[in-house]
Amino acid sequence: MNKTIFFTAILLSTNLALAEPSPVVLEEHQTIIQVNGVVCSFCAYGAEKALSKIDGLDKSEFGDGVLVDVETHRITLAMQAGAKIPFQQIYQRIKSAGYDPITVHVRSKGKLERSGDTLLLRDSESGQAFLLQDAAKAGITDQTSVVVQAHFDASQIPDLGESEPVKVTVDRLIGDSNPERDGGERG
Repeated sequence: MNKTIFFTAILLSTNLALAEPSPVVLEEHQTIIQVNGVVCSFCAYGAEKALSKIDGLDKSEFGDGVLVDVETHRITLAMQAGAKIPFQQIYQRIKSAGYDPITVHVRSKGKLERSGDTLLLRDSESGQAFLLQDAAKAGITDQTSVVVQAHFDASQIPDLGESEPVKVTVDRLIGDSNPERDGGERG
C-alpha cells in the first residue's frame, strides 16, 4: 500500500512538472513577468511589496497594481495608460526581492516603422519602442497600425539603454489596420 501511494505521488508530480504552462493572455495596459522562485504566499507577498512602488502602476487594479500568481509563477502589472513600462525598475526590484525574472510579456498598440529588415512598433500612448522579431510569422507585413502581444527574455533588460527599442518576439497579432481586413481587434 505504501509503495502504491509513493509511486502514485511520483507519477503525479512528474506529470505536473511536465504539464504545459497556461498561455499568457494580456489585457490592455498589462505586463506579465514569468519568474522563478515565487512558490508560496510569503513569496508572493514579498514580490508584490517590492513591485508595488514602481513608476506607472495603475493602483486601482489588483489593489496595488500588482498580482502575483504562485501557481503559474507569473506577476501581472497593471500599468497606467500612457506610462512607459519601466523594465529596469521591474527587473531590479524582482532581483532584489530574491527572484529571477525569466520572460517579460507585453502588449502594445501603435504605428509601425521600417528599421532595416525589421519593423519598429512605437506605442501610440507611451512612445515606447519595440523591435518586432519574426513579425512576418505573426502575419504582420505592411500594416500601418497594429496591436500585438509579444515577449522577450528578461536577461536583456540590464543591457537596455534608456531610449533603446526592446527586441521582442511577436506571439500574436491582436488587431491591425490592414485595409484587406476589418481593422478591429481580433483574438
